Amino acid sequence: MPALKAPAKILVTGVTGYIAAHVAEQLLQLGFSVRGSVRDLAKAEYLKKRWAQHGDKIEFVVISDLVKKEGFDEAVKGVDGIAHVASPFHFNVRDAYADLINPAVKGTTSVLESALSQGNHQIKRIVVTSSFAALAHPAEPGYKFTEADWNDWAIKEVNEKGATNVDAGVAYRASKSEAEKAAWNFIKEKQPKFDVATINPVFVFGPAIHNIPNADSIPTSLQLFYRNIASDPQWKNTQVAPSNSAQAFIDVRDVAKAHVEALIRPEAGGQRFLVSAGNFSWQEAANVLRELYPERNVVVGEPEKIRTGEESIVYGEKASRELDISYRPFKEVARDSAEYLIELEKSWRA
Repeated sequence: MPALKAPAKILVTGVTGYIAAHVAEQLLQLGFSVRGSVRDLAKAEYLKKRWAQHGDKIEFVVISDLVKKEGFDEAVKGVDGIAHVASPFHFNVRDAYADLINPAVKGTTSVLESALSQGNHQIKRIVVTSSFAALAHPAEPGYKFTEADWNDWAIKEVNEKGATNVDAGVAYRASKSEAEKAAWNFIKEKQPKFDVATINPVFVFGPAIHNIPNADSIPTSLQLFYRNIASDPQWKNTQVAPSNSAQAFIDVRDVAKAHVEALIRPEAGGQRFLVSAGNFSWQEAANVLRELYPERNVVVGEPEKIRTGEESIVYGEKASRELDISYRPFKEVARDSAEYLIELEKSWRA
């Protein structure tokens, strides 16, 4: 599939979101035109001002229902590629299928169906934001996760325990796995002119560029950082315990670059890309934040016990090599996240 080149027009779904806003901004900086989908035009005002210098290279379109059949029909007309970042997610899950799995699958297949029926053979590449959750599964210490892995256990848990009896975390993992499988099955069955690539990020941190009017609006993963440095007692009292168990991380700017590179590199078509800078622990995070901001009274824990040593290997080697991603190290990500959050907190008081 030919590479997409500026000034090609790219549809970025959910453009006011954490990852999607960065994807759109990087595309604009490279000279691409961007059509961003939003649920409500009023929510785009902040980004309109931020991107005003790009003039008519940025436009917004309303898609109020991600799972509605033919919901993306108008949005896909005239675009050359799509970064499908938007996905329904919330923790108020009463029924795993009704509240998360089915909407995630329909949200993915809906944009693919619209691209097929309304894209007029102009669309060359669709990059879908998936998740590490789509490939994660119980594993022994030392196991190395790759793009060949699939999370089949979460949907099995849902089916065995019942859709109304599993917790939101399991339902979320199942939704990401099933949605990505639906994308690959669509390509296999429909054989469209366009191809697909998926980006599978781990825990995403780093500074946001979209509008965050209050602490409740901070992206879920970044909110965990905020709890440790917040000046508001309501949040400070919910600091993340400094566990030394390992979790994988990546900076949002690196996730966005992976999307952009997957759109423009011909060889990325038909590929999955696990994007991860490696492992960290919340004890390590506490150590870094305490060093940077001693006045913030970050929880101490056991500073010498950073990791247990019993951990899986979660590193995006393929994406680093094939998409030319130089992952930001954890200390830089932690510092940039904290600096951003402290300035954000000040802006709320201004």
